[in-house]
Amino acid sequence: MLLIFKCAYFSGLLLRVVHSAPFPGKVVYPRFLEARGLDDEKMLYIRGDTVLRLKKTSVLAERFVFSETINGARVDTPMDGKKLEANLFHDRKQTAAVTLEDNNGTVEVRGILNDHLRIAPLNLSARSGDGYVPHKIFQVEPRTDSRDPFKVAPDIKNSEDIFHAELKIVFDEHYESAFSTREELISYLATCVILINLRYQETSEPTVQFLLTGIERVDDMFLEYFIAEDVNCATCPEKKYLEPDNTINRLISGYGWGPDDITVLVTSMDLADRFGGDIKKRSAVMGASEFQGFCSEWKRIAIVEDTPATYSMIQLLAHELAHTLGATHDGIASTRTATGMLIDTCPDHGYMMAKSAHGRNSGHFSNCSIIQIREFIKTLKPDCRTVKSKESIEMKGTNELPGTNMSLTSYCELKYPKYSNITAQNNTMSTECKFQCCHDGQQCFPEIAVDGMSCGKDKMCFRSKCVKECDPFKKDESTTLPTETNNKQVNNDTNSEK
Repeated sequence: MLLIFKCAYFSGLLLRVVHSAPFPGKVVYPRFLEARGLDDEKMLYIRGDTVLRLKKTSVLAERFVFSETINGARVDTPMDGKKLEANLFHDRKQTAAVTLEDNNGTVEVRGILNDHLRIAPLNLSARSGDGYVPHKIFQVEPRTDSRDPFKVAPDIKNSEDIFHAELKIVFDEHYESAFSTREELISYLATCVILINLRYQETSEPTVQFLLTGIERVDDMFLEYFIAEDVNCATCPEKKYLEPDNTINRLISGYGWGPDDITVLVTSMDLADRFGGDIKKRSAVMGASEFQGFCSEWKRIAIVEDTPATYSMIQLLAHELAHTLGATHDGIASTRTATGMLIDTCPDHGYMMAKSAHGRNSGHFSNCSIIQIREFIKTLKPDCRTVKSKESIEMKGTNELPGTNMSLTSYCELKYPKYSNITAQNNTMSTECKFQCCHDGQQCFPEIAVDGMSCGKDKMCFRSKCVKECDPFKKDESTTLPTETNNKQVNNDTNSEK
């Protein structure tokens, strides 16, 4: 039997809520500054002292493919990856990832400003007196505690030290409907991969970096749905859920043998287990993957939930991809790596692979996870080490974190559109980069801040930490990783292993 890891949030602790009240947040008028930074960086003014130093990002294969099924026949549309990512930029110091549309000196910005702030143009005809386009900044909650300093991984200097993992993303029709154009969908998914790659820069010998080779609208025949009560809303009608186990088995039949190293289904539907025809009320699965399934025939599949425009899948997908690369949950007394190396202790200090989600260090890998991934890659066959989608790879990036201009309330409204009067409570934003979406002050749902969200004056959420505002993409940024001592798990949202 295949070992499937699941990421689940127990509803006994859920306080999840959403609010449709008007966004009270901030309107800004981004503009380019004439001065350029080092290495021909673009200097983008957002507000006050928030200036992004943007560099190009590249996470798309040169021969990028958009696939769909039309009248029962698969249709592949080759696309120019370099052209698609031409407007993708990142600011490493501030963990920002954005797309830029430059129209005769005015700019439209979409994406992540930091862990908890997002930015998007307002659909208004009015402009500033200087002709700048109005944008809204909205907030999503941070993902971790900031009491420990963190370290931005050093730039990868030798391309031979990089392991390029070819990633394909498939999605259902409902997920695709949230995007107005194909290019908008590709840009959003590429931005998520950029932020995942930042987290994987901590891996070493080699450093794992994901290359998005293509996206595809998946046929319904690969998905298993069921209708059940809405466990998060007693007054709401029944809704459609996606059952992860059988869906993974179906996806394996269609994608488990493909040329890509790993295929991930991203869905905006809720994942849930079903027992005797009923939904399991105590937990809501948010991700599932095949353990050591990376580049393995009939196992190279994972599933994650995501709410479009919130970038909520970044942490989930980073976690599930690590399972496919041989990383177990932290907290296991002893474990053997793929090569047979015995690791006596892998303490659970709230890192990315902790059994419980939302730990204080959940934006980082523990040493155990790094070793497990390293040893697993040693077992891969030569064809898994060959990049098939393009001959040369250049790391480029977006320079603004998706949460930079996103408010907590806007995040809640996006995440829980069925709820009215939903508000955000941010009592733990400054300490843990966490918040709650609450409905009528009663039912609340725990959330983690998106990279770039503000967690205090001159502070931002980055990789689940509330840190001093910085540029995570800047080469000379000082670095200090959270230690694996004195870090306790602070949230009972858990990843259940199956």
